[in-house]
Amino acid sequence: MARAPWAASNVTVVIVDAQQQRRSRRRLAIRYGVLGVALLFVLTTVRMIVFPKIDDPRPVDAIFMLGGPGKRLDRTIELARSGIAPVVVISLPGTNRCPDTARIGRELEIICFWPDPRTTQGEAQEAGRLARERGWNSILFVTDRSQDSRARLRIGRCYDGEVLVDVVETPLRDWPYLFAYQVAATVKAVVWQRDC
Repeated sequence: MARAPWAASNVTVVIVDAQQQRRSRRRLAIRYGVLGVALLFVLTTVRMIVFPKIDDPRPVDAIFMLGGPGKRLDRTIELARSGIAPVVVISLPGTNRCPDTARIGRELEIICFWPDPRTTQGEAQEAGRLARERGWNSILFVTDRSQDSRARLRIGRCYDGEVLVDVVETPLRDWPYLFAYQVAATVKAVVWQRDC
C-alpha cells in the first residue's frame, strides 16, 4: 500500500486526559495562591514592623514608656524636657530604675511600675487603668520601631483615648531577632489574646 506524499512518517499522537489537565491546573492555582498569601504576609509584616506609622510628638496628658530595647528612657526624658506632658509613666522592665525629676530638669509627675504580666499586654492594661483613673484623653507612647504596630493594637484594646507613638531606633544587628519576635508576638495578639 502506498503512502500519501503529505503523510508524516514520525507522527506521535498524544491523548491528554481531561481529568489530568484539571489536576495540573488546580496544583498550579494552589501554588500561586500559596505564593500570593506568603508574599502578602511578608509585605504586610515588613510594613507593620519595619515601616510603621510614627506620630509627631505634640502636647498630651502623659508620656508612657514601654519596656524593651533601644534608648527609650533617653527619648522619654527628652520628650519630658520639651514640656509636652505633665506626667511621665515608665515601665520598669525596660530600665529597672525610676528616674527622678532632677534628671529631667523640670517639675512633673513620674510614675514607675512593673507590668503584670511583664509584656506589652500588661503595659496596655496599666495605661488603660491610669487613663480611666486620671481622666487622660491622650497619651504618647515611646517604644522601638519594631513594636509600634503591635503596641497600638494592644493599647487600643485597653484605652479609648488618642494614642500617639514615638519610636527609638535599634541597631541593625538586633533586627533579625526583633523581626522574628514581633511576628510571633503579633500572631499571639491577633489569634489568642484578643482582649485587653
